[in-house]
Amino acid sequence: MRKIQGFTLIEVIIVIVIVSILAVAPFVSMPGSGLNLSGQAQLLANDIRYTQSLSMTKAQRYRLVITAGSNSYQILNTAGTAVRLASGNTIATLNSGISFGTLTNLPSSLIAFDGDGIPYTTTGSPGTALSANASIALQSSGSTTTVVITPLTGKVNVQ
Repeated sequence: MRKIQGFTLIEVIIVIVIVSILAVAPFVSMPGSGLNLSGQAQLLANDIRYTQSLSMTKAQRYRLVITAGSNSYQILNTAGTAVRLASGNTIATLNSGISFGTLTNLPSSLIAFDGDGIPYTTTGSPGTALSANASIALQSSGSTTTVVITPLTGKVNVQ
């Protein structure tokens, strides 16, 4: 009688798992500044959307104010009182290595929304409505990601 030699099912499965891990390893990368920058831009865009949502649900003007030189921003109501953000803080600070770049069409470093969700560049009522796309650039290690706000609708995109 001849003994049949071969691999067991367990051995084949283990080899397939090891080969799969080795095949996928080059495609997996650790989070770097690109992902960090993109995530930070998405967080800023969400906070701008939250500001607009607050304005529309509470029928009063809210504004997101970028603090010059400190790489932080906050949401303020009509009275100038800081509003708590999703993080639980009243001030959001950009991650280490990320900074605000050029602010286009935002002369006062703020974006305000009225009760209809229309974006403004000033705090006064009625104020100066946003007349062209506004953009907020975030920079990190030579890379730039831009948050764009459109006039009339206040739609926010990350580019």
